[in-house]
Amino acid sequence: MALQKTALFLLAAGIATGAPTSPSRDGITVPLSVPNTAAAPILQPFLGYSIEFFFWPDFAGNLTHPNAFSNNLLDNLGQLQGEKPYIRVGGNTQDLAIFDAGLPTATAGTIDNSTTFKDYPLHVKIGPSFFESYHTFPNTKYSHGFNLAANGTLGEKTTNETVPFACKALANGRLAYWEIGNEPDHFPTVNKTTNYPLRPESWKEKDYVSDWLARSRLIRERMRMDCPDIQEDEIRFLAPSFAEKEKLVLDPVKVWGKERLGRDTDIVLNSMHNYIDGANQPGVTLANTLLNHTKLKSSLSHHLEIRDKIQANTSGKHVPYILGETNSLYQQGAPALSDSFGAALWNVDFSLYLASKGIGRVHMHHGTDYRYNSWQPVQTEKTSIGTKGPYYGNIMTAAMMGGDGLNDVRITELQLGKSKNEEKEVAYAAYVGDQLKRVAVVNMMQYNYTDTPTGEKKVPTGNDTRPTESYSFKLSSGGRPALVQRLMANGSDAITGITFDGWSYNYELAQGRPVRLANVTVGELVWPDRNGFVEVTLPHSSAAIVTPYL
Repeated sequence: MALQKTALFLLAAGIATGAPTSPSRDGITVPLSVPNTAAAPILQPFLGYSIEFFFWPDFAGNLTHPNAFSNNLLDNLGQLQGEKPYIRVGGNTQDLAIFDAGLPTATAGTIDNSTTFKDYPLHVKIGPSFFESYHTFPNTKYSHGFNLAANGTLGEKTTNETVPFACKALANGRLAYWEIGNEPDHFPTVNKTTNYPLRPESWKEKDYVSDWLARSRLIRERMRMDCPDIQEDEIRFLAPSFAEKEKLVLDPVKVWGKERLGRDTDIVLNSMHNYIDGANQPGVTLANTLLNHTKLKSSLSHHLEIRDKIQANTSGKHVPYILGETNSLYQQGAPALSDSFGAALWNVDFSLYLASKGIGRVHMHHGTDYRYNSWQPVQTEKTSIGTKGPYYGNIMTAAMMGGDGLNDVRITELQLGKSKNEEKEVAYAAYVGDQLKRVAVVNMMQYNYTDTPTGEKKVPTGNDTRPTESYSFKLSSGGRPALVQRLMANGSDAITGITFDGWSYNYELAQGRPVRLANVTVGELVWPDRNGFVEVTLPHSSAAIVTPYL
């Protein structure tokens, strides 16, 4: 009866309720109970963010001027996935930061535009007011990154001086984890940031573990002194935060295995980093790099191999594997690629694929003026404040991951059939507890609405109809319909005009709070045919969540 009332209401409101559909030849019967082959449940929350250390005050603000825009965007995601994203404060500038107790500002550092590194300063100081930013987002948990690159007396000094401020700022339930060092596997090489090695070539896995353990034990000792109210079991770490996937400078399997990084049993997340490619690498395009499921799987395969080896028989055997820093293209992304609607579609496929393989959590990396940001937190000379394309992919991911607060959430990848393009068309099922909850479909066949990368609009020719593909699923056995929520834009190269389920999160409308647009169809129902299949038609370069009324 309730379902009939819903359908009648939608019809009365003039909202689409599709007629019974006919199954395509590759219709998929989706298991109503979680398959035995499903990977481990995701961690809650699954979607997190990583904020470049130096730019943390831009994203969060301070006690006098909290960044309400950022908080609104985090609230939206929390309402969908059940908990606000965990925030990792770290990155390259984490290992450049020296504490200055007399600094009158949160940070100090000047970006030198004459160098090849124009996205963050190479000499960084932080002061006591840096830690105010941990108080601006209600109901949010954080990991704070300590400098491991600073060695010897300087390293110990800045850790000793930082811990009291950090642990007090993260008291009362705000602390999730500590992190020591960012991509220390690069330390023995000519560092991409400093242009000189941070450790000698002779610095190997044994030396890294020795340095890490010494620093973690120092942090624990200082916390006992400065923050005695924080319980011992709350002092937890994520590690090793390595960058390399294939050309291993330090081998994470050896670090966890022979050298026993986890011997103190206080590392609760095995954190690694990943980028699918480089912003300035030859051949990187939207169609071939981001809108490409085969490329995505290839970029992640080594992580799965490393994870399996570590969990087979090392000190990291029972430690969940996460991507503690990740995004589309390293070097902070590329304009017209990393900030496009195509990047939003990539975000969805990337996140759901990871979840389907048992990767527990992802932290999408951000920094002020970075091209792959989900949002720009402040107005600068380079970039306007606002919500960016990738955020809408984050929204769909969070909607797919939503649970009931009681049961585990698992994601499985679905095989769409021989008539589909496995490089460009993907689907996933979400299970809450043992029960099928929803299905996501992503079409990555490129459809651009502009002629050139400069954004000039196409001149209509009469032959510009956007192609579509249909997908057929059997989701229930009772003849009930399914609700369709679409991730849409004018094309894969769109930078603006993006919606999920008719909602806009633009800064200009309500500072990131959701606004339902009147010109977008919502409440779309698809009804099963006599064989129980519902059919969903997607325009090229779009995605949807299909939720059955079970």
